Formats: sequence, C-alpha cells, structure tokens
Amino acid sequence: MKLWSEFYDLIIPDVPGCPFAAADIALRQSAITFCEQSLAYKATHGDIAVTSGTASYAFVPPAQAVIHTITYAQFDDDELRITGESGIHIADWRNETGTPEYIMGGATSLTLVPEPDVSGTLTMIVALKPSVDATGVDDLLFNEYREAIVHGALSRLMLSPKKPYSSAQLAAYHAQQFTIKTAAAGMRAARNYTRSPLQTSILRRG
Repeated sequence: MKLWSEFYDLIIPDVPGCPFAAADIALRQSAITFCEQSLAYKATHGDIAVTSGTASYAFVPPAQAVIHTITYAQFDDDELRITGESGIHIADWRNETGTPEYIMGGATSLTLVPEPDVSGTLTMIVALKPSVDATGVDDLLFNEYREAIVHGALSRLMLSPKKPYSSAQLAAYHAQQFTIKTAAAGMRAARNYTRSPLQTSILRRG
C-alpha cells in the first residue's frame, strides 16, 4: 500500500501552505470518486459458501477498501448477468430449478432472492474503492492512476476559500483533467472487462 504521503511530491508544490491532513483528505476523496466512476480497481472476491435457507452474506473486502459494485457473479456453473446502479446491484440468473433468480448488493452485504433452497458456491468479481478511513491506496492503483487522483485532489483543495492556493480557474482545470483521465480509465476497464475470474486487482493501461 502507498500512503497518502507518497503523493506529496506531486501535490504540495501546487498548494503551498496546505496542511498535510487537508491534503490527505482531498487525496482520499479523489481516490474514492475515481474508483466509483472508473471501476478500474477490481478484484476477485473470495468464494462464498451459499447455504440452503440463508439469503444474506457479508462482503469481505481487502483491508482499507470497500466494495463499490459487483461486476461479475457466478453460482457454481451458472453465470449471472449484472445490471443496476451503484449501491443496488441485480444479477439475473440463467436459471435452474433451486437457484436464486437474482442477487442484490448493498455497501456491506448481498442478498440472494428468492432465498436459496440449494447450497453451492458464489464467486464474484467486484469493483473496489478506498474506505472512508483509508490511509493510502493499493500500490497498483498508485502506479497506474496517481495522475488522475492528484488532479482530483488539487481541484478540491483549490476550491478552498481564502487560502494562498485558492484558484477557481485552476480548480476548474484540474477538475477537467480528473474527468478526462477518469473517463479514459473507465474505457480501459470496460474494454478489458472479462467474464472470467480475475487474478489481478487493477486493470492496467492498455
């Protein structure tokens, strides 16, 4: 993991006098927004043992990360097709008797509907984002997308009123660059999307 301090060489020179704590907050919020919008930070969730008669199962994300959305799910050999907005995720099963018809996910858990009457194994690919108390980001996220995260943080900091680095014009520039780079990352994520289980946690530039 790369701590927020690893970004300082890229951000502090542009915001002289900015407290490190404020920079950390801006970097964390920028990283969260980047991950939500691009879905570029993906990982294979650990297998979930589904038990007949039990519908809800907790997510188990990596340390200092939370699950933003499910991008792929499979129950034993049956693939799920994912639809829905962030926060509520619905997957329609290629249905067989006894399997749930869809899966709904929230911030911390998922629910199989209807309640399963068979047991099996649920596998998923999930899009992650830093938690609200994260002290840094995954190394690969830093290596691949630090420029986007820095632009997002600078846009936030430069909108702070009455600071030596306050600048609505520069804030708008950095916000635009953040949007451009996040959209590019999202396009790469969509282009490189696979319906096979992933073994890496970050979609690399391609």
